[in-house]
Amino acid sequence: MNFKRRILCAMAAASFALSMTTPGWSQEKVTLRVTAAPSTVADMYEIMGKAFEAKHPGIAVKIDATQRDYIALLDTTLREALTGQLADVSIQGNNKIRLLVDRGMAVPLDDYLAAEMKSPETTLSPSVASIGRFGGKVYGLGLSVATPLVFYNLDLVKKAGGDPANLPTTWEGILDLARKIDDPNSSTLGGDFTYDNADWLWIALIESQGASMMTADENKVGFSGPEGLRAMQLLKSFGLAGQAKVDMPRDQVRQLFASGKLGILVDSSSNLGNFEKLSAGRFGVATRAFPLLSPEARLPAGGALGVVFAKDAKRQKAAWEFLKFAAGAEGQMIIAKNSTYIPANSRVATDASMLGQFYADRPNMKPIVDQLSILDGWYAFPGQNSSKIIDVLINHMRSVITLKVEPEAALAAMTREVTALLPQ
Repeated sequence: MNFKRRILCAMAAASFALSMTTPGWSQEKVTLRVTAAPSTVADMYEIMGKAFEAKHPGIAVKIDATQRDYIALLDTTLREALTGQLADVSIQGNNKIRLLVDRGMAVPLDDYLAAEMKSPETTLSPSVASIGRFGGKVYGLGLSVATPLVFYNLDLVKKAGGDPANLPTTWEGILDLARKIDDPNSSTLGGDFTYDNADWLWIALIESQGASMMTADENKVGFSGPEGLRAMQLLKSFGLAGQAKVDMPRDQVRQLFASGKLGILVDSSSNLGNFEKLSAGRFGVATRAFPLLSPEARLPAGGALGVVFAKDAKRQKAAWEFLKFAAGAEGQMIIAKNSTYIPANSRVATDASMLGQFYADRPNMKPIVDQLSILDGWYAFPGQNSSKIIDVLINHMRSVITLKVEPEAALAAMTREVTALLPQ
């Protein structure tokens, strides 16, 4: 063997030995495609991606958070499934897990999770797995939680004769104050109920009365009785308080609140950070909990969970590493400090050395934290028509808020149409 060949053989042997001994992902870099929603927290996901890459130099992350909400993301995801272009990881609304499992898209994570929970260094808590459990298996890890919340413009409250230090906490009080704030002459809207954020706040109206969306056997809707009528009557009251005159999509309503022209907004707690930022130096913002109407009241947990779509073993392992990071201590603290989502990881949210003091110093977060104990899963309808059912609910809520249909008639039509779309 000549000298040149001996050198080449030695280099090859050294390279092979290095590849066998270097830990992690240094043999070949993996680039993960991650889709996420909503677009309002795209910056947060970019921060998370960079933090993950710093800890995992063998894995690159390309995050697409351009979809404005979870419905738009799901629609895009289903189209990508048809063309074989699914992302490796997707951060979906936590009510989407049922559909993703039924269609065979989400990968079970039980084996990865079991191995991780044996590690004494893990920062995952049981709560992150419970959010993503369906049919006896874990298909996703909970990343964030949002709650229904009532937002107040304190300057408009004071101008209308209200007491910013004693804000109403009942629907009757909220609606009374909204009527006082409403002033068409100054283009000021008194109150707005965000009815078009999927079916989330309709569920909140039903579950806050101790009722359910479906019967236990899922054969009949559970909102066709007095609880559903009460919910519809509340929506009509918001219409009468001024919302009917200026009915707008939720993005425009949020812009209206941020501009200082909306007194009271019932919406997701995930908007708090943006509202505080945009109102700073212009008007005060305060929050109160979503009113409860029964001792058995619950509220649907909004927010997101991460699911893995990657089927290739190596990409799947890399996808799990990203998801584990997002649901662990560092990822959860990024979510908490760059959004107003509550971490799904109860260990991180309550540990004084992590986020306990962080929340104690933020009074507008208190109603959100206080509601954690009554949060329930975001119900998803069975069958292949869940998206159509959500559209039905939104359309009938709109008809009542805009005062075009009376509550009784809208509820009857809603019940009839939803029933027709359920699996027979």
